[in-house]
Amino acid sequence: MKTSWFKSLLPHLAAILGLLILAILYCKPVLEDKVISQSDNVQWQAMAKEAMDYKKEHGIPPLWTTSMFGGMPTFQLAMESPYHIDSAIPAILTLGLPKPINVLFLSALCFYLLCIVLGTRSWIGFAGAVAYTYASYSPIIIVTGHDTKMIALAYLPAVIAGLVLITRRSYLAGTGIMALSLSYLIAANHLQMTYYFFLILAILGIAYAVYSIREKAFKHLITGSLLVLLAVGLALASNAVSLWTTYQYSKESTRGGKSPLSPLPGETAEQQNGKDYAFQWSYGKFETFTLIAPDIYGGSSSGKLGTNSTTYKTLTEIGVPADNAEKLVSSWNLYWGDQSLLGTSGPVYLGVIVCLLALLGLFIIRSWHKWWLIGISVLGIMLAWGSNFAAFNYFMFDHFPLYDKFRAPSQALIIPQLSFAILAVMALQELISGEIKKEELLKKLKWSGYIMGGLLVLLLLASTSMRYTNATGDNANPHSDDQFHAQLVQMTQGRTDIADKLMAATRADRADLYRSDVFRSIFFAALAFGLLWFFIKGKLQARYLTIGITLLIMIDLLQVDRRYLNEDSFMDAGSYSMPFQASPADQQILQDKDPYYRVFNLTRNPFQDAMTSYYHKSIGGYHAAKLQLYQDLIERQISQNNMQVLNMLNTKYIITNGVEGPAVHQNPDALGNAWFVKAIQWVPDADAEMNALTTFHPKDTVVIDQQYKPLVKADFQFDSSAVIALLFNHQDTIAYTSKAATPQFAVFSEIYYRQGWKAYIDGKEAPYTRVNYALRGMSVPAGDHTITFIFAPEAYYAGVKLSLASYIIMLLLLAGSLALYLRKK
Repeated sequence: MKTSWFKSLLPHLAAILGLLILAILYCKPVLEDKVISQSDNVQWQAMAKEAMDYKKEHGIPPLWTTSMFGGMPTFQLAMESPYHIDSAIPAILTLGLPKPINVLFLSALCFYLLCIVLGTRSWIGFAGAVAYTYASYSPIIIVTGHDTKMIALAYLPAVIAGLVLITRRSYLAGTGIMALSLSYLIAANHLQMTYYFFLILAILGIAYAVYSIREKAFKHLITGSLLVLLAVGLALASNAVSLWTTYQYSKESTRGGKSPLSPLPGETAEQQNGKDYAFQWSYGKFETFTLIAPDIYGGSSSGKLGTNSTTYKTLTEIGVPADNAEKLVSSWNLYWGDQSLLGTSGPVYLGVIVCLLALLGLFIIRSWHKWWLIGISVLGIMLAWGSNFAAFNYFMFDHFPLYDKFRAPSQALIIPQLSFAILAVMALQELISGEIKKEELLKKLKWSGYIMGGLLVLLLLASTSMRYTNATGDNANPHSDDQFHAQLVQMTQGRTDIADKLMAATRADRADLYRSDVFRSIFFAALAFGLLWFFIKGKLQARYLTIGITLLIMIDLLQVDRRYLNEDSFMDAGSYSMPFQASPADQQILQDKDPYYRVFNLTRNPFQDAMTSYYHKSIGGYHAAKLQLYQDLIERQISQNNMQVLNMLNTKYIITNGVEGPAVHQNPDALGNAWFVKAIQWVPDADAEMNALTTFHPKDTVVIDQQYKPLVKADFQFDSSAVIALLFNHQDTIAYTSKAATPQFAVFSEIYYRQGWKAYIDGKEAPYTRVNYALRGMSVPAGDHTITFIFAPEAYYAGVKLSLASYIIMLLLLAGSLALYLRKK
């Protein structure tokens, strides 16, 4: 019996070993002490530097950072629970492998688990794991540094596996696997991916309910539904510390909070309610064909061309040295879709063979699973269209719970990435099961071939009428090619004729990319179709069909993946810290031994830059969810160079571009960490408060919305000899000393955030209020006092306890299911 058990396990071990070897071979430079140069990860390291330094000293990151945007919570940056018992299982599953081998292997392993739960053979499971893990979106988000998104994608199939087990009445194992894997998916802290899972769950749940009702399995439906709710509840509870704090923060942030201000002149309703921001990176409808032909829209906004390209030849013709021309075309603007003015890192390509198999699956899969897979596929594509399908997506944004918290709808294509891979493996399993007549299979294969062939021929015909540019020529509504043309004009020192010639060459290269990828897809689809045809005709054994299809999927996907994640994506680990080398400007500022001031770096876009935060407390920063009140301040005051607002933010140094590089300017009018004011200017609402900042003098006057009057003692008398000074700033705790002969009103150069900050005077809680639209202020009694602000959000501390208890319950569920399994064996 033991030999039989091991023999049945051997194919799975071989498949898993194969997935491990594939991940290692694809990312082999990691074994040579190299790391991926991830742009977003570099930004994260910069913005999290202060929090990580704090962790080294205290063992846990702070809940508040002062390193960017004047100050904000670390909930979406570097927050941790004081307990780390949940870190053991991911370490075991990934075998302690380095990044990104670990996450690629984890993704493949989780999808393989799903395949086995669905009843596929081991090597079909291997093919499915490759199809899911190596779809182009995965290497693209790895190389750009979207680590949390990739981790969430990795766990998603395991969550579905647990869910399927519950529907198959393996209640204990299904609940344990679903709860634990969903817990880790949520813990990845990419809430948009979590949200997509719940959309999948809703559609799967509807399909499961219909199936159960038709089968009159009412008891099973009720039991399964309750266990799914239990698994979801445990997973949510185990992440209470992050979900609870994030929910509170979202109400104050640009990803969910609503500005109390009236729209700016010329600001559209979409801009005011956040639709323009949220629907950047909306996938084009025709662009969706990248699922079967990757570079029909050029691929990346910084794609690579060769020396045989039209652009390279044009550059050399106009006098650019060959070496310089080759360097230029190694990162050229090839993308011509309209996802965003900021460009894109690459297309979503699921693999033409995977899509062909998924298409075949629509005709031959007999399981009820087919219907929810079709449903989520359609939903994912519709969501990805974003503003290009405004009737549906604007309705979702306005009415669907929490949907207005997210952006970049093209991310929804992870849903068909999952569903197409599942359909493909289920189709292969049906094909080789021998339960469908050959005549029927042949007919369905023909239908699939006609549809796929027709789509590819349509793409080929469409290539003759494409413009290969998204330029509008409209300065009020520019697209990325308008910006690119302007850059070429600048690069050629005003020579519009040369810029036009380079644009024409770029369009020619885009056309070549389009046609070559369509022909490439035709080639791979034809090979796969041939293998399937010969198998059905009885001229090819199932073993060789599986091997052939698996190899074709691997070659197809990895060829495309290597356009985005390849040897050039890696760099020596020692060189990875180069972006953080202090510039002469940084070194000059760091000579100031008082660390409690802010820096405004104008040598780059200060509000899309985290690098300044590596060494300084920055006025700017880089974060997808800034505090809404600070965003308002940026748009209406800071971007207008209002020096009085910069003064109240204690902006002691400003960095600008000088003749010989960045130049440092010290601001003598920075108001420091706290000060007493002479008068209060009461205003009726937020608009008046913001407008008053345009002409006020923050050293003497504080502006307060009258709604906060109950929090302010009006009987203060300014004392010119009064003193208030910072005692220390430990991120989560800030202390000041004050000395005054009469009651005063103090303004603190700290960003106002009502969800967790409490103020104390000599240890007794005291009221404070929002002042100058974004800062804190409070009445201070006469005498000598210690004023303390403590950031202790209840959501964090209650969430920690709930998370720990829930995680222990999940482990007990898994241990129970394992014990039951071993007992049966």
